[in-house]
Amino acid sequence: MNQETAHIVDQAFCKFLADSLDRLQKGVAIIQGNGTILQCNEFAKRLFEQTPQIKVSTGRLEFTDPSHQREFQNAQSLATATIDLDVQQELVLRRDEAFLRPIHIDLRLVDTEFDDLFFLFVTDLEIQQQINIQKATALFRLTDKEAIVLEQLSGTQTEPQIAADLDITKNTLRTHRKNIYAKLNVSSRVELAMLLSILV
Repeated sequence: MNQETAHIVDQAFCKFLADSLDRLQKGVAIIQGNGTILQCNEFAKRLFEQTPQIKVSTGRLEFTDPSHQREFQNAQSLATATIDLDVQQELVLRRDEAFLRPIHIDLRLVDTEFDDLFFLFVTDLEIQQQINIQKATALFRLTDKEAIVLEQLSGTQTEPQIAADLDITKNTLRTHRKNIYAKLNVSSRVELAMLLSILV
């Protein structure tokens, strides 16, 4: 394969990857070692714009929290030092709102003879949880009410808090929970969380 053909294949692959991850509501970006963004899909662009902990200034990705910026630079250094393309470095951005799930960034070194380039695979765990709940609802044929209860059970609130939020009795909540557990073949909230996490 000559260099021109390889370039066309690379461009086609990057477009395919970006489009595929957009459909899955996941972000991907290719950045240089100094943080300059070379390419990113639409989901990543929106996420970068809407996340207060991330700022894109003059085309460079930066983090507003100095500790996140240090973690990011350390992850880049470790990925470069290992020179193993299968090794991933991870960064978790906690949100200011305690009840929202964090943003997960998986950083991988790109195989190239040029300057250090990195793939960033970005997952908004809050959005991913909603997608997984929708999948579970369809896959296991939950009722609308069971879907609402499932969403609550996948969070951190206690059952009395969930019952109060949904304006139902504790017994009604228990009935919904038993039906959901039976349909999903789980026996606890831990097993429920594990099942939801693998519905990709």
